[in-house]
Amino acid sequence: MNNSELGRVQAYLLRHRHAETKSMRRSISREEREVATLLRDADLSMRSLLEEILDGQGLTLKSFNEFDAAGIHVGAMVFVLARKPDSNPPFFGTEKLIAKMLQVRGGINKESEAKIWFTQLWFILLDLLYTRKNRSPTSLQDWVETTFVKDVFVDAVKEYINDHVLKIDRSTLTTDAVYETLTSLKEGTISKLCQIFIDLMCDAGLLDEMETSNYRQSLLFAYEMKTNYDRQLEPLLPKADPFLSASTLLVEQTENKTEES
Repeated sequence: MNNSELGRVQAYLLRHRHAETKSMRRSISREEREVATLLRDADLSMRSLLEEILDGQGLTLKSFNEFDAAGIHVGAMVFVLARKPDSNPPFFGTEKLIAKMLQVRGGINKESEAKIWFTQLWFILLDLLYTRKNRSPTSLQDWVETTFVKDVFVDAVKEYINDHVLKIDRSTLTTDAVYETLTSLKEGTISKLCQIFIDLMCDAGLLDEMETSNYRQSLLFAYEMKTNYDRQLEPLLPKADPFLSASTLLVEQTENKTEES
């Protein structure tokens, strides 16, 4: 791999965040195969140079083979571009997130509402991928068993609103901005919002679309959760049923913090 090829590899990874030499799960483009092959065959000096450049952007390059994780084709190499803890990588920025969420007509009208909904949907997705499947956040090998359909995710969101948020005593909230945001959308709008959220997750390389309306956690997602959970997410969550308890954290406590600020 020469300097020009290094730049090509970096640009591809920043766009897609993963590359495989071959896959048993999906078709691979010629560009992806070439990028993955360049990484596989790169000499130590060029690989180290690329990793140093990525490290300066808050990213780390991780490689896997068939012995490192399930779901990898025999003889294949998989490369993922993962975020380092407490870093602010140059992709998947807040502006893109907000712009996409604001596309939901008749629902989200403010940046604050977009952020509230994205955070809630993120925790519901974690509940779906981990709590309901009895998986540990530090689990990596069973990422291939996380397939779900869009309707299941939509139903989980509606269940969360009806069974958790709406049962909160509104009079106990210091301010009801978050509560109002989560309870003001119609069911049809919630479904559209869920699709936009899923699309964002796919664009970020965190979900793989297996077929129409069927999705699965990506190896990148599982690896980032395994490596970053203890430091970044666990301190925010209640110890008992962390993902199921997210309504308390994200509605009641968030309301209080909003008022204090």
